[in-house]
Amino acid sequence: MDDLPLILVAPLMAAMIWTDLRHMRIPNLLVGAVALVGLGCALAGLMPDLGMRLMAGVAVFAVGLALFALRVMGGGDVKMLAVLVPLVPPVALPSFALLLSMTMLAGVLMLSGLRRVAGGPESSWAGLRAQGRYPLGLSIAAAAMILPIGI
Repeated sequence: MDDLPLILVAPLMAAMIWTDLRHMRIPNLLVGAVALVGLGCALAGLMPDLGMRLMAGVAVFAVGLALFALRVMGGGDVKMLAVLVPLVPPVALPSFALLLSMTMLAGVLMLSGLRRVAGGPESSWAGLRAQGRYPLGLSIAAAAMILPIGI
């Protein structure tokens, strides 16, 4: 039951993978939809440790804002992590962080291979054209979808 908020946003995570790979953007509409799911779950009593979850979201937003200012992260990535982290049960935050790291490594390796095969300036997919940039939404979404199934 603790993972229900993450399960509910899984279709939104799939959409985020698509948009971030296709356009290198995470639309505010997706961020807002995840926030609304979180609000609904909070109002339904599915997140009894809401204070702790919100503090984690604020901390992630503060760190993300600093990374955005340094041009290490995109704005959509920062916003999505800030609204997604409160959906993660506090006891699972270390697992989520580990999964995020692992999916980032896997994503970088996968994307570097894809860019060699199907990327380049002629690709219609921004995520395959953008050398030196990584669509972090891919890893954020993958970690959020893997965590509830316990792999």
